[in-house]
Amino acid sequence: MPGAVRRNPALVALPLAAILPFFVDNNYVFHILVVAGIYMVLSMSLNLLIGYTGLFSFGHAAFYGTGAYASALLSLGCGLPFPAAFLASGLLTAVFGVTVAFPALRLKTIFLAIATLGLNEIVRLFLTNLDDVTGGPAGLPGIPLPDLWLVRLEQPQDFYLAAIVFVTAAYWALSNLLLKRHGRALKAIRDDEIAAKAVGVNITSYKVAVFGISAFFAGLAGSFFAHYITYISPDSFGLSESFAIIAMVALGGMGDLRGSLIGAFLLCVIPEVFRSLHDFRELIYGFTIMLIVRMLPGGIAGWTRNPGGWLRRRRNDDSRPADPRREAES
Repeated sequence: MPGAVRRNPALVALPLAAILPFFVDNNYVFHILVVAGIYMVLSMSLNLLIGYTGLFSFGHAAFYGTGAYASALLSLGCGLPFPAAFLASGLLTAVFGVTVAFPALRLKTIFLAIATLGLNEIVRLFLTNLDDVTGGPAGLPGIPLPDLWLVRLEQPQDFYLAAIVFVTAAYWALSNLLLKRHGRALKAIRDDEIAAKAVGVNITSYKVAVFGISAFFAGLAGSFFAHYITYISPDSFGLSESFAIIAMVALGGMGDLRGSLIGAFLLCVIPEVFRSLHDFRELIYGFTIMLIVRMLPGGIAGWTRNPGGWLRRRRNDDSRPADPRREAES
């Protein structure tokens, strides 16, 4: 464990965030931080697919919504307590992810991305039209607040502390998974499937497993969201939600869990910081993403690993002599 902490300073930083309620007493701030925590888990789970395995999924909100609805229905219809519904929703979503993986993984690159995009829309339409079960477009209101036997989460501060535990546990579990030989196998698949297969990596098994694990954590995030907001509807899990999660992964840095934490935090906080600017808020939001992606193609996490590298590369590009063939063509 001490070695894991040295390699992953986020394991120290996340628990330290628990002291914030002693200095801040603002429900709105804690609401934003709770939402950021949910997106941190979502972006880490998607990064496992895109950044570490090279599987371009554009339908992660489908797993997010499946977990949310599964947990809500288990609580409202079956009367399961939150801990049981929380775990069951993750497991059910993992089964769904594995089921989807078998046909989807016959596709590669952009074709896989389009297939997962279609999956997201199919799930949304399914939730919208199955009125008797999901409540249809009106959604499901009255989802009970989490009751952890001795503790009942009611205030945003309570959910904030629970979110810290949730994000820390998810980060610890995924980082430990990726430090083992399984993580090396996933990176080998991402870099060169033929070479990975040549050294004995079971490509299909790893891809199916990583889809299931990614869906599991997305389902847990959906459960947490449903019991925090106490109301869900299909509109909360559309394509725009999937694109937002992808933006968080790309902004923070693909193939780095710390980047997922940073990207999710920034893209949840930046719109709120500029909320007073009204019409200009979305413009600043989009410009910020474009600027960071342009200046830091490896994401913010890539820059934090080597802060001076970006400036040196820029200087080298500026000092590099022009290609005479290009000058001749122009």
